[in-house]
Amino acid sequence: MLRRTIAATSLSLAVLALSGCEGSEPPDNGETYVQESPAAEPACNDPLADPATLERDREADKALKTLLASGQADPVAEARKAAAAGDFRLVAAVTLGGIDTSQFGAQCVLRGGLSPRMARVVTYFGEDSLPTPAPSEAPSGGTEDRLATFARTFNEALIADPAYPYRDVCRSVPVLAVKKGAAAQEPNVAKGPERAYGYAKLGPLPENATLADAARRGNVAALRRMLDEEPSADPTGDALDAPQTIDSPDLFGMTSLAWAIAYHRDGAARFLLARQASPSGAQCQALMDRDSPMQIARAQGWLQMVLKMKALVPEADYARLAEEPALPDGNKAQFNAELAKLGDRYGTIFNKDELTRHELKFTVNAGGRVTSCSFEPKTVSPEFDADICRLGAEVFKWKPARDAEGRSIPGNGKLMIRLRGS
Repeated sequence: MLRRTIAATSLSLAVLALSGCEGSEPPDNGETYVQESPAAEPACNDPLADPATLERDREADKALKTLLASGQADPVAEARKAAAAGDFRLVAAVTLGGIDTSQFGAQCVLRGGLSPRMARVVTYFGEDSLPTPAPSEAPSGGTEDRLATFARTFNEALIADPAYPYRDVCRSVPVLAVKKGAAAQEPNVAKGPERAYGYAKLGPLPENATLADAARRGNVAALRRMLDEEPSADPTGDALDAPQTIDSPDLFGMTSLAWAIAYHRDGAARFLLARQASPSGAQCQALMDRDSPMQIARAQGWLQMVLKMKALVPEADYARLAEEPALPDGNKAQFNAELAKLGDRYGTIFNKDELTRHELKFTVNAGGRVTSCSFEPKTVSPEFDADICRLGAEVFKWKPARDAEGRSIPGNGKLMIRLRGS
């Protein structure tokens, strides 16, 4: 048959590959419950990349891992300990869709989901929807999974703790009972809000409010007061305890300006921009990052705000916001499966000793529909060339190109195909 490296890949494959979760593979021995923090990143104004914060989280996760393995972990006590230390990461699982807290009774509303550094990963759900490690019985011999029970109780206690600062973004949700005989399914979770960022109903501004709290509520007076206050000294050296600045990111990588734009708070966003808030977000962020204020405004189609920020960023950086057509996750796998069938029909006509590389090129209109296709260089079979173009046009569902303002425009998509005959 026609063999091909499964590498029908668009030019954006590197980006797609990097969007996968760190630590998404099951642990080697099947016994490691807690994801350890990655190595420290270059110093920047980001608590998730701060060496002291990373070391603190790593040590806390090691201690929790030991307690979980011994069956001695008290979820309420551990939640209180974490809150007292300023560690507000929820217990989560890695699934095929990314980091998930909802299986453990918590719902975080954030476009693109959580990263591993935003959570304490305790289990993995693979293609068979079965968790790794396998569920462990409760000491009483019951069928309740001890790890799941711990995770749900921990998350509920952490979110309920008076010190928890992210109740606008993450809240407790009920986990519905799984029907008998459905053990291979992921736990049922009550349907969450259909929002990109945070919850719509926000309570009053909390005590010890942050800039992000005020920005989500569009409270310009509170933003002004907090920015005009003298910053307190950092008592610990931990980045999470450092004085807030206008571009300080929170646990979710969002700055106050990012939250103001996410909630479409025009007055708050304009006030923050007047105070020199960065359209790129935090120090280590770029305009192209998904959680930069500029990208959030583009994703929402808030053109007026995008254009206002345009004057505040370098022209070259702004031009790089334009995007070529892209393929959603899973689309290339479907194409490769269909390509194998073409191999059965055409494989014998190719030189089996030679690997050839080709580009499958598409013109994609502003609606994401393929309007033309070419296969270059052509093979010895015009029929194969026509069939692979037909297959691509039928299978690929392109996200259209976007200009720097985020508007859908026509563009060109390209994939690399490697062929070898049988």
